[in-house]
Amino acid sequence: MLKNAKQLATRYFEGKITRDEENALFEFIEQGDDQRALFHRWETEWKEQQTAHAETERAWLHFASNTIEAKAKSVVVLTLRHRIAIAAAVVALVMITAFSTWQLIDNLPGHEFALTTPMGSKSELTLPDGSKVWLNAGSTLKYTSQFDNNNREVKLEGEGYFEVAKKESGSRFVVKTRGYDVVVKGTHFDVSAYKDDPFIRTSLLEGSVLIDAGNDRLMMQPGEMVTLNTSTGALIKTNFSNDSHAWIRNMTDFDEITLEEFTKILSRQYAVRIHILSNDLKTTKLSISLRNKETIDEVLVALQRITDMKVTRNGKDIYMAE
Repeated sequence: MLKNAKQLATRYFEGKITRDEENALFEFIEQGDDQRALFHRWETEWKEQQTAHAETERAWLHFASNTIEAKAKSVVVLTLRHRIAIAAAVVALVMITAFSTWQLIDNLPGHEFALTTPMGSKSELTLPDGSKVWLNAGSTLKYTSQFDNNNREVKLEGEGYFEVAKKESGSRFVVKTRGYDVVVKGTHFDVSAYKDDPFIRTSLLEGSVLIDAGNDRLMMQPGEMVTLNTSTGALIKTNFSNDSHAWIRNMTDFDEITLEEFTKILSRQYAVRIHILSNDLKTTKLSISLRNKETIDEVLVALQRITDMKVTRNGKDIYMAE
């Protein structure tokens, strides 16, 4: 039975499983904690195998693209000062989740560093001024080689939690998003500014920040959240009670979130593509907690139970229907 269950699990991960086989697999998983642990281990092993293949292909594509670009671009020679700056930036990286990538972008008069965290990963880094940043899945943080104690400016696409180091000089720290700037001196806050989200949100946990949206400016106090509707330009300040940065501890609680919003988060967190085939399902509201110990398949099983919807999976593509 164990060997057969593993074969079914592999077919499930590959998106080749039949409905009867899927039911048999779920019956095995629901027998107890040992079976759930086995299923989780099999999924981890399968992902590692896929990652190994993907890394080999990525390395080849990287080599090929660099070879082609080298013919079209002049060679940039880094001086000793630039090399030291690059080394310092790498040393400043405390911990980075597997497969997150650093890029050095030639952007005279200063070079631009970009840290990208792919779907299904999280990253943590320390900036040259001592400020700490946690990046959620599918996020990018950029700053130039001119970043120092007097010039502290970063660009964010995606979601990041910041613990900004206070400086005696009182120099401000600026997080630039596509909708507004978050201006601080020393504080703890979370910014969510994904390109495909209709809202940009900043939640303040400690200290004070200024939201600068050009024509509109708002001062924030701890426990407040500012939301920008990118379609209308409306800027709204509300109170929040949930732990907005719990994701850095692999904990997330959602209260009355729509299925459409929730599946966007799942897509980033588990690096999958989710298709909702019913408009009514998109507006279904959920109250659910994740602890990031669940596999995507366990989350899907839970969703089927609480919503009564049908879920099918084909590799990275997941389909939800009534």
